[in-house]
Amino acid sequence: MTTTVTPTAVTTCEACWKDPVEGVRVTAAGTDLLCRPCAVGGYPRRVDLFPPFGVYGLTDRRTEQGRHGSGPPQTPPNPGPPLPHPPPSPSPPGTPPV
Repeated sequence: MTTTVTPTAVTTCEACWKDPVEGVRVTAAGTDLLCRPCAVGGYPRRVDLFPPFGVYGLTDRRTEQGRHGSGPPQTPPNPGPPLPHPPPSPSPPGTPPV
């Protein structure tokens, strides 16, 4: 099996992030660019820099739960006093609002 490494591929090992890349490991998830000690040791990549959504640290679980993982929007615990009914009349032109 042959693997093509693009010109934009990293040049530092994806497992230790210290040594230069010396080999390519092909897995079901894609290719890992590793230095020789990490490849021989079978070390996994430390992070995925560009997961499917292109944002570091954004997982499928976080996208399904929403921005903060709490589901749909909720009202704040203390929304404050209710708005007056009927609403006040607007201030005359040229005067500050009351």
